[in-house]
Amino acid sequence: MEFYYNSNMATRTEWKCPACGALLAMEDVNMAADMVLCRSCNKISKFSEIVQEERDEEILDSIPRRMSVTKTARGLEITYKKPKGAGLFLLMFSVFWNSVTCVALFAVMREMSCENLFGLLFLIPFVLVGAGTFAGAFYVLFGRMTLILTPGRGELFRGVGNLGRRQHFLLEKGSRISIEASSMRRNDEVLDKVVVGLPDGKTFEFGTGIEEVEAQQYIAALLRKMRG
Repeated sequence: MEFYYNSNMATRTEWKCPACGALLAMEDVNMAADMVLCRSCNKISKFSEIVQEERDEEILDSIPRRMSVTKTARGLEITYKKPKGAGLFLLMFSVFWNSVTCVALFAVMREMSCENLFGLLFLIPFVLVGAGTFAGAFYVLFGRMTLILTPGRGELFRGVGNLGRRQHFLLEKGSRISIEASSMRRNDEVLDKVVVGLPDGKTFEFGTGIEEVEAQQYIAALLRKMRG
């Protein structure tokens, strides 16, 4: 196998072998094949993974805003909360929408008739929209997304207080962890998601509700660090 040095890497002078810790020579890097040879232990490693590990250390140096990281008896706990501004807007919209809907409901319910029954059925979607926006406002204002990580395993919680959904997933050694575009959009902008490769070939995906790129990168870096 032929290895060669890429002049674009000249700004970075030291890389360490993940197996033995020896310094790697830039002339032993094959950028096209994404491989690097360690002359000390003769191990061939993926160069992109070594670069990513170095970058992860820089990312983990500072905790993004709206995020907290604590060590608990259950593991490393990472909590993210949405900005309150969007929740307040949803709450005001919900109050206005539900007020108008209630006035319409009372007007229709004054006299029960076949026509009024049709009117009640017509108002059902408006009631559902009002309930949905109120629930959304409540979640944004008081909800949280919490990751609990232990070596090789993760647990994702989304909800308010202790009420919500919990999902468990594996963090296998060498598993692919990346940030990719999702199928969801907001204001004509594609939302990104965190993708975790699972042992069975499937993926565990989450994080479209995380607005800050730095927060997604921080979570992905922590997941890579906690792989078993």
